[in-house]
Amino acid sequence: MSIDKDLQIEKVLEILEERVFQRAGRYLSKAEKLVIKGSWEGKDYKEIACNSGYSAYYLQSAIGPSLWIMLSDVIDEGVKVKKTTLKKVLLEVVRKDLLKQEVSKLDSDALVGKTRTYGELPEIASIYGRKEDISYLKNQIKLFKQRCISITGIGGIGKSVLVAQLIEEILIENSNAYDYVIWKNVDVCSSLDEIIRDIIKIFNLQLENEPLIKQISLVAKQLRLCRCLLVIDGFEKLAQSENFGRNKKLEYEHFFIEITKEQYQSCTIITSQLPLKEFAYLITNLPILYFKLEGLEVHAAMQMLYEKGLKGEECKELIDIYRGNPSELEAVANKINRYFAGSVQKFIECRTTVIGSRFQLMLHFQFGHPGFLSKLQRQVLIYLAEQLREDPTPIKFSEIIKYLKKQLGELSISEVIADMEILEQRSLVETTTKANQEEVSYNLQPVVKKYILIDPLGFVREEPDKTQINNYIQAVNTR
Repeated sequence: MSIDKDLQIEKVLEILEERVFQRAGRYLSKAEKLVIKGSWEGKDYKEIACNSGYSAYYLQSAIGPSLWIMLSDVIDEGVKVKKTTLKKVLLEVVRKDLLKQEVSKLDSDALVGKTRTYGELPEIASIYGRKEDISYLKNQIKLFKQRCISITGIGGIGKSVLVAQLIEEILIENSNAYDYVIWKNVDVCSSLDEIIRDIIKIFNLQLENEPLIKQISLVAKQLRLCRCLLVIDGFEKLAQSENFGRNKKLEYEHFFIEITKEQYQSCTIITSQLPLKEFAYLITNLPILYFKLEGLEVHAAMQMLYEKGLKGEECKELIDIYRGNPSELEAVANKINRYFAGSVQKFIECRTTVIGSRFQLMLHFQFGHPGFLSKLQRQVLIYLAEQLREDPTPIKFSEIIKYLKKQLGELSISEVIADMEILEQRSLVETTTKANQEEVSYNLQPVVKKYILIDPLGFVREEPDKTQINNYIQAVNTR
């Protein structure tokens, strides 16, 4: 840094103070700041105490030990903060923070180091937990040179924010890691053709009136020639906008085959609520890393709720009800603050379940889009919801088979197994087994169960026609 020593430590304290407040809910005390400044300048406790109004013994025994423990937790870089290592650790914190500010300002056609970025990355106001997930994905990209990563998870679980944070950390560690970072947001009007055309424009390739297959091959070739991190966010929406006949599935299959060919420098990340095998025939044989994002761990979710003004052991019950889904937890926290004066206990005593708007929209599309759910899958989901309303004990697979045979007569067990696996992959059902050889049992998240039981748009029991769902999509897009 090209700034003088006094200004530098003040900047360090400013950044550190913000972190301490976010993590510990308080500011640094005068004595703590004194010890940090003195340690930064290489002073011992006697020198720090001189003319400070504090004794060296007090600073060393009462302030120092707890300060180093607290800073180790707040900085959370996997290193133990000590008086002798403080300056080195804090310099790295400041360096990353300043570069993070630069990366967080990314917009279309921006530069970080030599990396050109295209598209609008989601803003990261705050991210809770996910350190292990991000570390794992970074290693897969940097060390194992993964060509394609599929990140799936239920709506609102935080897939987009996770990938944005992943990109941010990669660029913070090496601002010249890529020539291009391309972020493509998919909406309900998007198509694979449109995505490929946009990428062709970014690469400034000359290709007009060529079939989609050839365009895909050209984009894949460019990905092999340069260092590119391509993100396609919200891939499931393509299933809502495209008619997936045989030819369309073959186009998607060609796309996945091409982007997973030998690419030592580029990586494609796809986020989706639907597993990729629903888009193409032979995708399971391709070198794609599949990563399913689950809810937040309890300590991360507790931190989130604390910052939303909620506290108490009842928060753990809230986290379990909403399966650590950050979007749902944020929605219910806002409701608890507004209608229950921040009392989680009062909310839980009401025995109600709030469905957040993002989660509800995801369920509208799952149930409302023609062909997304088979008749058999709908029957199973309705049966589970009605049974679990009376008794929360997970329902065994054999009980589901018994019910379906009673309803349908002849039954293909292999078809039932395939449909149940799809429901599980889409996070619409949960599975439990106590031992390897025990029969699998099924459960529903409380929010999914409530949605099925109340059926707010009438999409659950009867599949809507295309006119109904198109009218709904238009209404959503004009809000």
